Amino acid sequence: MVDKELRESIEALNKFDHGDDSDVEVQKVSLEVPRTLPSDIKELRKREDLTQQSLAAFLGVSIRTVQGWEIGKSKPNGSARRLIQLLGKNPDLINAIYVNS
Repeated sequence: MVDKELRESIEALNKFDHGDDSDVEVQKVSLEVPRTLPSDIKELRKREDLTQQSLAAFLGVSIRTVQGWEIGKSKPNGSARRLIQLLGKNPDLINAIYVNS
């Protein structure tokens, strides 16, 4: 039973990949990129006991970039804002990423 359902799902996915969406239901979801204020970044970093250097390393940016965000000189791009949002909701991500890498 499961094998048949799995096979049918794979076939439908392959058809969809080739432009035939007759066997699938497509739902488009728009996700707004979160706003990130300079104070949000600094508060998150302090709350999680992170240095600017460790936050920069986690986000893949320079320390100067984090410093610029925190004083409002520049703003994080969409990807960085999403990572900051995820980190704010789940601070254990840092440990999960560094322990598993």
